[in-house]
Amino acid sequence: MDETTVIARARQLLTRLGIDKAPVDVMAIAESAGFEVKRTDSLSDGEAGSLVIKAGRKIILLNKRDRLYRQRFTVLHEIAHDVLGLPSVHGSHLASNELEQYRGRPAEEISCDIFAAECLVPWQHIQNLTDEHDFSISTLVKLSDHFEASKSCIASRFARSSSEFLAFVPSEDGVIKCAFLSQSLREAGIWIQNGIKLPQRSAAATAIREGRDQVTAELDGTDWSSSDAASRFSVYEEAMYFAEWDQVLSLLTFEEVTHAPQQSWSSSAEDDELLPELTGVLPWR
Repeated sequence: MDETTVIARARQLLTRLGIDKAPVDVMAIAESAGFEVKRTDSLSDGEAGSLVIKAGRKIILLNKRDRLYRQRFTVLHEIAHDVLGLPSVHGSHLASNELEQYRGRPAEEISCDIFAAECLVPWQHIQNLTDEHDFSISTLVKLSDHFEASKSCIASRFARSSSEFLAFVPSEDGVIKCAFLSQSLREAGIWIQNGIKLPQRSAAATAIREGRDQVTAELDGTDWSSSDAASRFSVYEEAMYFAEWDQVLSLLTFEEVTHAPQQSWSSSAEDDELLPELTGVLPWR
């Protein structure tokens, strides 16, 4: 199923339920889709949730030890399988390290993540906020609490909804897994290749080498993109490193480089007095 269809289905669901404020009422969405949600401590560590069918009842079991934002995403991910009609490749048990990860995941699971992100951070809400906030780690922290969604979810939604030249690039094991680009950046002819190693000069690569949680860097556009248009841009990068998953979230803000115009010289009366015009005749014998 293509991404456009997935996003349309999520928006249709929110519109039908009349959900128009943040944080989104996840339990109302679950109820409308015919799911019961129960939190339990019977799930093992690292297990985000489990789907149980009992006497025709669809029950989503959540790991009580998971943080609230993870539980909310888990619920919507499971609902997505039902709404989109996609088979659950992970089976009845959903591992925590699968959600919002990019390492070798099936297309069905990625589609359900996209659906969950669209529901958690509705486009019409995040688009307004992109005009009020810069694309930074501090903004992610603030909006993460506002929407009760993960920083990765916020970053991808922010970048794609903004009118600025932005990109959100998650990487794992030092390899770029995907890139979420704003419409303006795509129209400018910038693209970022997936499946290659992080740029050596990038803040992300530095964070991994030095084991630092947050790193910033000022780079050339060609450091991150091999597209022809990249040479016209500079890039400011903020990177967040999560050693537990060997994952880095890179926030890229591109800016067009303006070259100073070449100076042109014109004669003036003062210049004429200092430098008389050459006639070709020597002033001495």
